[in-house]
Amino acid sequence: MFRVKVEAEARGNLREHYQNLEERSSGSNYPAQWFEGIRDAIRDLAASAEQHGLAYEDRYFVETIRQRLYDSYKILYTIRGDCVHVLHIRHQAQDPSDPFLAR
Repeated sequence: MFRVKVEAEARGNLREHYQNLEERSSGSNYPAQWFEGIRDAIRDLAASAEQHGLAYEDRYFVETIRQRLYDSYKILYTIRGDCVHVLHIRHQAQDPSDPFLAR
């Protein structure tokens, strides 16, 4: 069992995606359901982190970058010792070579 740490960048991504969904889905329960679902998917990494495959973005890093898919979003993370570090959350349609890779 791993500990799960959501890094600041990924927390910001969650806020941005949630706000975007709220703007596009006015009056719908979908944004709240999405948020709860992706939080559950992140929590599940404590038990399932090693079961998910490499992310396309892995090729840009020395460290191994894995992905957990949820809805049409990718949860990008790495495993360091006994801790899963959630690095970034992106929509699958986003360009995988955008500037977050340089950070």
